[in-house]
Amino acid sequence: MATSGGEPSAPVGPVPFADVDGEQLVPERRAQPEAGLGDDLADDMVSSLPSKMEVSLPMRLRLYRGFWLAEIHIATMARRASPPASPDHPLRRLNPHDCVPRAHPPDAGAGAGHPLRRLNPHQCVPFLEGLFARGQQAKLDALPSPRLMNTHMPLAMLPSAGGGGGGCRVVYICREPKDMAVSMCHYTRRVMPRVSFAETFESYCDGAKIYGPFWDHILGYWRASSATPDTVLFLRYEELLRDPAGNVRKLAQFVGLPFSEAEEEAGMVGAIVALCSLDNMRGFEANRTGYVDAQRRIPRETLFRKGVAGDWVHHMTPEMARRLDDIVADKFGGTGLAFK
Repeated sequence: MATSGGEPSAPVGPVPFADVDGEQLVPERRAQPEAGLGDDLADDMVSSLPSKMEVSLPMRLRLYRGFWLAEIHIATMARRASPPASPDHPLRRLNPHDCVPRAHPPDAGAGAGHPLRRLNPHQCVPFLEGLFARGQQAKLDALPSPRLMNTHMPLAMLPSAGGGGGGCRVVYICREPKDMAVSMCHYTRRVMPRVSFAETFESYCDGAKIYGPFWDHILGYWRASSATPDTVLFLRYEELLRDPAGNVRKLAQFVGLPFSEAEEEAGMVGAIVALCSLDNMRGFEANRTGYVDAQRRIPRETLFRKGVAGDWVHHMTPEMARRLDDIVADKFGGTGLAFK
């Protein structure tokens, strides 16, 4: 997740993306990408890259700058001067429309009008790869500052790489790799139900999953958070579970909008945590019906499975767990990043 643009004179945003473009997820209405200079050259470059089919998703991947990315996303970046910007995912649920800034009190009245009560989190925050791939990036211009955006791209692909260029603040969420592998498998099985967990696991460990290798993806943001802590905030999913209130405060502080004494006394932090809890969000109509990806028919309810730490023990053999732990020890050794 990232915020961009200058500081607003009043807390007027962020505006849920669906309120600007309600048809964003309907594939029949998608615009074709605009033609740009050098399209043939870009296509030739992309077609020359190593390729493979994603094990769990019906898409072709290309190895670009050390990462396996969707072919259409690489073509988009090759054609345009401004690649997609900012990560990621559970924060869409946590508090994007409360902390930046708090224009929608979570407990105001009945709360029925709060964006997270009436919209799926994916409808609130635009997915930049999708917009750019469809030539619809101009829709971002309709969003008032501060804007919230979402991407899964590695840091090296972002304009903010190496120092927060463009005034963008980046929030990255990292999950324990074994749980991440299990979560990924459950999600993609809704598209390719015949793909086994063992197949997904092998691709994951080989670094050949989409946006992989996972270790380079994680380390890019981890190192940036140490080098430029004012522009990159690195959060662990397990810490969010253990101390949601503390991490809500940390996020608000990071984006320059710490909770006031009056907000603390009014219980604002607790109200945000309650609103964004998995059990609460799971019960909203917007999260029980419809599709997070209408083209691939992935139900929104897929995003709200268990949300616990350590679920990998129910899916991995001891041999699988040891193999992944060995990879983590090798790739993250000496970096200061550890998973508990």
